[in-house]
This record gives sequence, C-alpha cells and structure tokens, in this order.
Amino acid sequence: MSLMNGSQMLNGMIEFEDGTRRWLLNGLRHRLDGPAYDGANGVREWWVNGKRHREDGPAIEHSNGYYAWFLNGKTHREDGPAVEYANGGREWWLNGTEYTEEEYNIEMRLRRCGLSVNVPYEWKSTVDSSA
Repeated sequence: MSLMNGSQMLNGMIEFEDGTRRWLLNGLRHRLDGPAYDGANGVREWWVNGKRHREDGPAIEHSNGYYAWFLNGKTHREDGPAVEYANGGREWWLNGTEYTEEEYNIEMRLRRCGLSVNVPYEWKSTVDSSA
C-alpha cells in the first residue's frame, strides 16, 4: 500500500499525534538507516521499498518480546527461529516457507554442504555423490 497526498506520493518522515513515526519513499514504507515504522506502542518495523526487510536483526520488534525476521518481504532467518513469541513459542522459516524445527535443522545442514531439499531434482542428480 502506498500513501499519497492528492496525486503526490509521500516521501520522508511522518509523525503522528501519538508520537508514532513512519518513513516513506514514493508512498511506500522505506528506510535504510533504521526502522521505517516506530510506533508509540513500542513496535518497530524495518521496511525497504514497501517490503519488510532487515539483514542484521529482526524486521519486527515488539516491546512485549515478539520478534520476526524478514528478507525482501519473506519471513526468513538462517541462524535460528524466524519468529519468536513473548511466551517462548518459535517458528522456523526460510524464504517464506515454514519448517518444523527438525526440518529446518536438516535443511540448514544440507545448505552448509551445498545441497538442499529445495533444490530441483535435476540439479541434485548432477551432484557427485562420491565426493
């Protein structure tokens, strides 16, 4: 969703009466040097070109302890659960696909070896299994 003022796309920072701040580029949430949404309620969200995105931490942080990692708009994390709930619940995601913890651990081991269960079969068949 893009925000417009008449026929003009909004750019820059908008601050609301409650102290919530949003950064926009061409009407889309966007900021490279911090959260593009900084809510008065303690919610912070990182966005790039209208997609949740952060490479060095969670793209969503709630003051209640909820955290979610995103890359290019997809739930994704390669070094642990991509979603952490305040009650201790966790979810594992890679490129927008949810895994069980066991599936995630297997997938990450395969990726470290240069293999992946998500690689098309024809690619797998070209791997030298004697190596």
